[in-house]
Amino acid sequence: MKRTAAWIVLLVIAFATGVSGAETVSGIRELFQAPVITSTPAPNAFRFRDGIRWGMNMQQVKALEPTPMTERLLQNWSIMLTNGKVTVSRFAADLVFMFREDQLQMISYEFQNCSADDYQYLGGALSTVYGERQDAEPLKIKALMDAINPNRYQTDLIKQAAVWATADGTTIYLYYFTENAFAIMYASPELGSRIYQTNGL
Repeated sequence: MKRTAAWIVLLVIAFATGVSGAETVSGIRELFQAPVITSTPAPNAFRFRDGIRWGMNMQQVKALEPTPMTERLLQNWSIMLTNGKVTVSRFAADLVFMFREDQLQMISYEFQNCSADDYQYLGGALSTVYGERQDAEPLKIKALMDAINPNRYQTDLIKQAAVWATADGTTIYLYYFTENAFAIMYASPELGSRIYQTNGL
């Protein structure tokens, strides 16, 4: 009986040592495996509406934006605009996504038939999110839009232009583009850094 009990104890110890050794080897293997690369954005990366980020393709944006959209091409750009109005703060606006090489580069909200008070209200709302506003150059706004749709804007109609910048380099503009319509335009860091054509300079 004693001999049988001793064998059982030895078998248990041997089994435990084997399992322990297997876990150790597995743990060592995990240390040397290649890290899994994720597409998690930097903590300060700009996020629009329900998590839309710069560089997303059209399908990724459609998956996050529930409003039905119409697609069209303008020169080297793909445009998606909402079929209906979307809610922005306490207002309704047309929402436009602009893609270059199937990567999101610019976004705009357009507000029609709004009052000067509405414009000031949205300026205050933007400041609470993005900090102090600065005066913007109408020529920069026109240069951004000309890259997509030349001559849509006339510089002399771009009024009361304001600008904000985020930590990741996103640029946000608020401006009138006609007498009774204004827009909020979001430009990606990549697009904002090359708004002017510099060939041959």
